Amino acid sequence: MTVLKGIAITALVVVGCGSGEKKPSGTRPAGGGHGGGADSASGDETLRFEVVAGNIKNHFFRRGAVAAHLLATSGEKPRLLTVFPGGNSGIGFWFERLAAPAELALVGELTAVERPDGLRGVRAVIRCSAAQLRASGLVMSSVRVLRDYNVNPNLLPPEVQNQVEAGPPLVVRRTTVDGDHHFELVVEPQGGATASMDRGGVLLLAAAPGKSTFEVAFSFLHDDPPLTPIPLDELLTADAAPSERDRRALSFLVYREKMLAGSWRFLTYFGRDTLLSVRLLMPVLKPAAIEGALGAVIERLSAGGEVAHEEDIGEFAALRNKKEGRPPTTTAIYDYKMVDDDFMLAPVVAHYLLDTADGKARAAEFLARRTPSGTTYAQAIEKNIEFVLMSAKPFTATQKPRFLVALKKGFPVGDWRDSNDGLGGGRYSYNVNVALVPAALGASARLLESKLLCATADATCGELADSQGKIAEMMALAWRRAAPLFKVEVPAARARSLITTYAKEQGIDPGPALDALAKAGPKLAYPALSLDKNGRPIPVMHSDDGFLLLFDEPEPAELEQIAARISAPFPLGLRTPLGIVVANPALVADRRTRGMFGRDRYHGAVMWSWQQAMMAAGLARQLERNELPKETRAALVQAERDLWVVIRASQQYSTGETWSWKIEDGKFAVDHLGSHSPDDESTAAQLWSTVYLAVKPPAR
Repeated sequence: MTVLKGIAITALVVVGCGSGEKKPSGTRPAGGGHGGGADSASGDETLRFEVVAGNIKNHFFRRGAVAAHLLATSGEKPRLLTVFPGGNSGIGFWFERLAAPAELALVGELTAVERPDGLRGVRAVIRCSAAQLRASGLVMSSVRVLRDYNVNPNLLPPEVQNQVEAGPPLVVRRTTVDGDHHFELVVEPQGGATASMDRGGVLLLAAAPGKSTFEVAFSFLHDDPPLTPIPLDELLTADAAPSERDRRALSFLVYREKMLAGSWRFLTYFGRDTLLSVRLLMPVLKPAAIEGALGAVIERLSAGGEVAHEEDIGEFAALRNKKEGRPPTTTAIYDYKMVDDDFMLAPVVAHYLLDTADGKARAAEFLARRTPSGTTYAQAIEKNIEFVLMSAKPFTATQKPRFLVALKKGFPVGDWRDSNDGLGGGRYSYNVNVALVPAALGASARLLESKLLCATADATCGELADSQGKIAEMMALAWRRAAPLFKVEVPAARARSLITTYAKEQGIDPGPALDALAKAGPKLAYPALSLDKNGRPIPVMHSDDGFLLLFDEPEPAELEQIAARISAPFPLGLRTPLGIVVANPALVADRRTRGMFGRDRYHGAVMWSWQQAMMAAGLARQLERNELPKETRAALVQAERDLWVVIRASQQYSTGETWSWKIEDGKFAVDHLGSHSPDDESTAAQLWSTVYLAVKPPAR
């Protein structure tokens, strides 16, 4: 014990169908040619599903060692990407702008390719409605490299160079910078179409003479080590919701080694995403998934107990190692710049080990597991608790805003709102300081006092754990005083003026919001999104009350205010007909700050599926409390009803990451965020958006 030494989806799953799958023309047997390979052995679970988001059709496939996600983007600037969970790698090409929009469509289904040389992937026949396409960008590398290229082609590292074999078939291949891994793209035109590549690396695809459309078969191949799928019957309990869409998305993203945050752009480990998803899904996840995910977080802790936010793996790690003067190996590099995830581990671990039947039964075995460095999970968790307590100590002692937990020096991000303007320039996040730090302190106290972290029956360890647990409890109480520092009050008359102005800017009818404001009293009070470096509130209303609802037990008055913000129509509150916005800047007088939270911004006045789910789970949790006054309970029940109305209204988007809105004929209509900026493109299958498997509508 060392703590405090000094202190639109369609889906199909077929089990055992490998031998019965019809092989399309052009697929070669294993060992024969460039694009061929036999299907995976019979008995592997086959996963196929499709997600359509605006002009992007997403096709997912997983069987055995093969897992891939193909995106076909139609329009004036078509795009074709295939990404692989193994190695967080992919192949993508970006076509030059067309005079008229063209459609890219998958013909038939994705099929698995596995070759004796170790290359594996998928074969896809793509139909194009234009007579010709020119791909000026063809990138085979890490998803992180593809992601950067998608935003700015000038970011492509010079090491990412392709080799071309004219064929037929046309083959593009490359060896990664570490020299150990390979990519290959096989291009096989169909029905007289042609494919060629010039000396500048531009891929030209053209229809047969006299034809206005064409089809091409592509084999997308790589040899990064595969991840190990968890079959659906080992992933979820019988209590999981029957949503086939959510089950398929979750199954594509969860492996025995780790959970992946989302596809296509975030197809690897993220600490925050893992912890939030496990916590929300825990009622329906089986131990293999829970413990695999928690183990991935624990094994990536820093020496000081911080949770890793993200990992650089595969070629992205090799490129970074080379750039920074190290051998270009694919040894993972972990990023610890985020603040919020450090305070999530203890609450999620405590909930599993202390509150669930499986966790209680398996606690000793789980905590005895060892990280790659040789420490036990118990010792690693203890190190995280030590970090939590030391981080919380300054504010506990002073109660001064400057001693809250700030973003790390030099970084504009630190919590889930991790775009540069996500906190409006703030340095002290509401959700970190008001919700997560107190929750982490309370969970640390529970874990310490449980004695689970004591590896032996040593009485000294137990006594120390008791004393440290009581210290953590007292610190949690002291941190309750952080909330008033974030309080914002706006006189009703001023609020009316600001809401009217904002509604006019956005083309919204202000009537419902103003009618609700008239019943709200002389002042409108709500918590700021963040505090700036001087401790002044950034007065943006937000949805991060969901963290409080899920991880804490707010006072009745605070619960009633949270319920009011959920139920109040936007732009007075957070509720639109299409979902709960994660930020409402209507009451911000400064036009520049309002602009940071526009409906075209990743963390602006847009909807995030998991935020709605967290609110729903949090409201259900609060309604389990027995001591709440009748008025508080009624407000929570009404907020829950209002929330589920908009969750149902946006159900078709819920497996994705985020969506926006526009006004058409005076009404709210869905707008896809990716249509505004490639850097803000929504994710088709998002880990924490699958949590509706456990977060269900109330029976009441």
